[in-house]
Amino acid sequence: MDKLSKHNLPTVMDMGLDIDLDLLRAETDKLSEKFVDVRTANPMLCMNHEELVKSVYDNFEQINLTTPSEILPHTTSIRERLKRREEHLYNVPTEDYTGSYFEKIVTQCKAPASRIRITKLAPGKIIPFHVDYDVSYGVRCVVPIYGSNNVVNLFKRDDKTEAYTLKDGTANFLNIGYKHAVVNMGSKPRIALMFTLDGTQDIK
Repeated sequence: MDKLSKHNLPTVMDMGLDIDLDLLRAETDKLSEKFVDVRTANPMLCMNHEELVKSVYDNFEQINLTTPSEILPHTTSIRERLKRREEHLYNVPTEDYTGSYFEKIVTQCKAPASRIRITKLAPGKIIPFHVDYDVSYGVRCVVPIYGSNNVVNLFKRDDKTEAYTLKDGTANFLNIGYKHAVVNMGSKPRIALMFTLDGTQDIK
């Protein structure tokens, strides 16, 4: 196969992980008091998406299951940010992750994972269109836990807008090298497990 890039990969793909949704929800519910705002949860990374952070600050919360091994000084250079692999520095497991059901899900993947977190998008809110990175840098995976039927993932690809609804309890690769947005049209928060894989073994 040719070298993987966003152009020769699907926009969204079910990764086929074995997930017990009831167990995942029970584990998530135990941590419900630990959500914090996106800026608090993402030191270093938020400075790289400042305009995006401003637009979602009051609507998007996280629980970090891995934390940064170091916090690097801010730079406006995208090349430098990619070179120092900031996303993958979120690799220190928390006590909520070690030995948990979250760990059992993530470690089904062949590639090592970082920036493992539980996210919460408020009802009726959006994360506006933005680009994160290509798979050569990291492979984004999302497991919806609550609310996927009312959540639409939008992608702008090849002059078209694509829309996807992801099923609760499925692990999905998202091709976030393309512009993408998330819209929660439900009356309750959308809660999901998200993580980044360092390598493309699991999507080949």
